[in-house]
Amino acid sequence: MRHRLARGALSAACLMLVLNTNARAETADTAAFLNACVADPVILDEPSLGEGSEVTPKIYCDCIAGKLVEGAHSQADVDMLTKMHKDDITDEDAEAYPTLDVLMEANEAIEDECRADLGLPVSDDEEEGEAPLGEEDIPVEE
Repeated sequence: MRHRLARGALSAACLMLVLNTNARAETADTAAFLNACVADPVILDEPSLGEGSEVTPKIYCDCIAGKLVEGAHSQADVDMLTKMHKDDITDEDAEAYPTLDVLMEANEAIEDECRADLGLPVSDDEEEGEAPLGEEDIPVEE
């Protein structure tokens, strides 16, 4: 009886090891995302992340990357957000990524969550007093 229990415990331990290894193998790689996020001029120009702040752009971007992994976002999601930080999303990318709007909304929610977690002011676009752009406000390229 004792041997059956020992074999059962060993089998369970092996199964957990295999499952944990598989879960880690599927985790999105966020290294390129982190580099792009930390170098993003929008992030660098953020007053609450500026010089003298305890929260650096790296800390803020690490938080976002961690939440992307926690939320089990796909590598494709992380890669698209990397392109966003590099300002490299093309029309073709947007057309080929049918859930881009959903991803951008999720990213904004993650950013707000990190701001709150890090004690930074949470941006509220509606409170900033800016009206949404209308067609007449969009500059025409000549």
